[in-house]
Parts: sequence; structure tokens; C-alpha cells
Amino acid sequence: MRTIAIMLVAAIALVVIGCQPPEGMGGVSQEQFDTLKAQVETLQTDLGNLQTALDSLTTLYNDHIEKFHKKGGTTAPKPPAPSKPPKVKIK
Repeated sequence: MRTIAIMLVAAIALVVIGCQPPEGMGGVSQEQFDTLKAQVETLQTDLGNLQTALDSLTTLYNDHIEKFHKKGGTTAPKPPAPSKPPKVKIK
């Protein structure tokens, strides 16, 4: 009977010790959680602003392509014709 009691106490001790979180993993404090939450909200706001700016730039780019490159708008000027180099007299 005594052996069973010792084994039972040892098993309970092992279960209690095994269920403890590792050191440093005890959890996150409320202050840390609030700071992290504020950072996530800031990032979400920044992401929304970036998406709006990207949509605006895409619209402007597409308008530029339609205006200048697809509907016979202005064409790029031709490069000047190459000129002959001046003759150098050799003495």
C-alpha cells in the first residue's frame, strides 16, 4: 500500500511539474498586449492609406497610358540624324 501511495505522489508531482509553462513563457502582461494592439491598429491604418495611394497612382498611370500611348496622342520625337564628323587636315 505504501509503494502505491509513493508511486501515486510521484506521478502527481510529475504531472504538476510537467504542466508548468517553460520559463519566460508565463504569458503576456496587459500592458504588452495593449501596446501590441495599438501597433496592429497603426499598421492597419497605414495599410489602408497605402492601398488608397496605390489605387490613385494606378488610376493616374492608366489615364496617362490611355491619353499618350494608345489613342494616337503625341509620339516621341525622332532622334536627330547623325552628322558627318568634320574633316581634319593632316599636315
